[in-house]
Amino acid sequence: MNTRNIALFLTAAATLSAQAVIPKSYKDLKYPALNPVRLPKIERFTLPNGMRVMLVEDHELPTFAARAFIPGGEHRDPATKLGLADVTLSAMRTGGSTTRKGDDLDKELDNLPASVETGAQDDANSASVSCLKEHSKRMLDVLADLLRNPAFPQDKIDLAKTQIRAGIERRNDETTGILYREMGKLMYGKDSPYARQEEYATIDSITREDVLAYYKENFQPDNMILAAWGDFTVAEMRKTIEATFGSWPKGGKVKPATPPVDLAKQARGIFVADKNDVTQSWFQIAHLLDVKRNHPDYPALVVANQVLGGGFGSRLFDEIRTKQGLAYAASAGFTPQYDHAGVWRSMVGVENKNVAKAAEGVKREIRRMRESEITDDELQRAKDSFLKGDAFNYDSVGKVIGRQMVYDYYGYPPDQLERINKAIALVTKADVLRVAKAHIDESKFAILAVGKVADFKPQLEALGKVTEIDIAIPQAKMEAAPAATGETEAKAKTLLTKARQAHGGAALDNVTAYATKAEMVMVTPQGEFPLKGEGLVSLSGKSRMQMVTPGGEMVQVFDGTSIFMKTPNGVQQMPAQFVNEARNTNMRETILLLRNWDKPGYTVQALGGSKVEGKDVEGVLISNESAKFQVKVYVDPQTGALAGKSYVGQGGETMETFFDLRDVEGVKLPFRTVRTAGGKKASETRIQEFKINPGVPDSAFNKPE
Repeated sequence: MNTRNIALFLTAAATLSAQAVIPKSYKDLKYPALNPVRLPKIERFTLPNGMRVMLVEDHELPTFAARAFIPGGEHRDPATKLGLADVTLSAMRTGGSTTRKGDDLDKELDNLPASVETGAQDDANSASVSCLKEHSKRMLDVLADLLRNPAFPQDKIDLAKTQIRAGIERRNDETTGILYREMGKLMYGKDSPYARQEEYATIDSITREDVLAYYKENFQPDNMILAAWGDFTVAEMRKTIEATFGSWPKGGKVKPATPPVDLAKQARGIFVADKNDVTQSWFQIAHLLDVKRNHPDYPALVVANQVLGGGFGSRLFDEIRTKQGLAYAASAGFTPQYDHAGVWRSMVGVENKNVAKAAEGVKREIRRMRESEITDDELQRAKDSFLKGDAFNYDSVGKVIGRQMVYDYYGYPPDQLERINKAIALVTKADVLRVAKAHIDESKFAILAVGKVADFKPQLEALGKVTEIDIAIPQAKMEAAPAATGETEAKAKTLLTKARQAHGGAALDNVTAYATKAEMVMVTPQGEFPLKGEGLVSLSGKSRMQMVTPGGEMVQVFDGTSIFMKTPNGVQQMPAQFVNEARNTNMRETILLLRNWDKPGYTVQALGGSKVEGKDVEGVLISNESAKFQVKVYVDPQTGALAGKSYVGQGGETMETFFDLRDVEGVKLPFRTVRTAGGKKASETRIQEFKINPGVPDSAFNKPE
């Protein structure tokens, strides 16, 4: 560019700058209208067997996807078998069909590539496939095969149950997870299908026969919706679906009814749940709101909640977080349901010391919503936030057709979202005030705070009676043993006396502590992981374990009342369920078992013959009712040596099998232990060094630095 051109360019730029008007405020910024939404055309038809089908051509990419929506879901689980829907849908995918094993299906999908997913939601089950368009026929065949001919092999059912048990074990890890779960119980009642939760006992009770019965009850074409979208022509895809699914006979069963909601069961008042390993608490203020998504007041409630707590610029965010500095996060919202009452709630993350003060601040803002109209600016911003965010409801064909499936499932009109958007655009300030007065009722509030209760309970007690909620995870129980008799008790004592002598006799009484060095292999779904560890165990009920893992060094200390975990990310106190498990682990310690089985509080019972690793052994149940403790030991009746022990821990039924018994200072102990959980190998430990009474100072069990 020459000098003359540069001069002309600068002159033009200066002229344009002089003509531009710089807004004085962000409020003066003008934005162009959003482009109109163009909905894809959905072809709908019904097969003779009653299956409803939706098809959408989408030629943007050479891909194909299909999804089936099936009645059922977690809300329909029997009360004693919670988790049945999840187990069934998981085993349907991993177990494959009667002609195609799940593991073989995985290899097939890896080579295509393609994916198949199944899952249970609250009110329904689903199964889906996705692939490149040239594999669409093949993947529809796979989908139909899984839906019509699932194999449900026992090992995959067991795997699903093990995975759910692992989730139960971790369910108190996150403060907000506890908050939503326990608030659901306060809103609907703990026994309501909308608030129940799986427990070890409900998972353990699920059998293959239960899975087959659940499948037979819910999987039939006449209650099913199938949608497909991608790079195909509707005419050809219709023929393919008719050929693939048309021969599936009707089941004749009606769609399961919606479980009722008893509004009278909603709890009111102030509640707390203790999670003492956190410094920041979360609380919710909530009540049930019998306003479904098709209620006339729903659009105005959307606007009201957007003004009150819909994010940046909302009243709660500005007042509680920004101006008063009481909270890290503050929001409000309504979770409307399609077919039953939902929950209106505000939610705040706050330092422990500010829980009560922040709760009072939230209630003041709620009252203000009910006492006077919002401003014109608040009304417009709330509408804009919702309506402009609506563009993300249409950013993929999958979202559009997925929403249409939901509307069809619950009996809503296909243009439900468009109707809501039009209604929101017409909401007035008077409408917002009216619905706030009509539906947000402070007299119905339940307040639930989760965190270190000792730090904030006194504050809340100044506001009213405080009820503490127990969030401890109920431990799984062993299968009930036959009633004990004098004969089985006497036989147990004989076997355990022989075992005590075989493992050291009086030498066991001299053990106060021991130290170990070991190599371990942990078996996970991702593979095997080698570890090295050093342990210190005090038979007074304390322990310390130091492990070198692929992710760095970890130290776990149990001081008898608390557990602390040190990782490369720092030190944290573990939740209460880990303390309970540590206490049980201490009581199950082999030396203590052999020493204590005839102490007051313990009962013993012979269970009869069994086999461990092909050896004939005798099972003995050792119980302590006051400690809610049970363990089975397996005794070689010839030598008295223990072949292993089994118990129910956080992960369900666990078996420890002993190998390579060696003498250490007169005490005979296993130097190799294989642990199985849920019938699957979970770990193997090989002791490299074992020292009895190594002189362990109490400071070894202090919180790690």
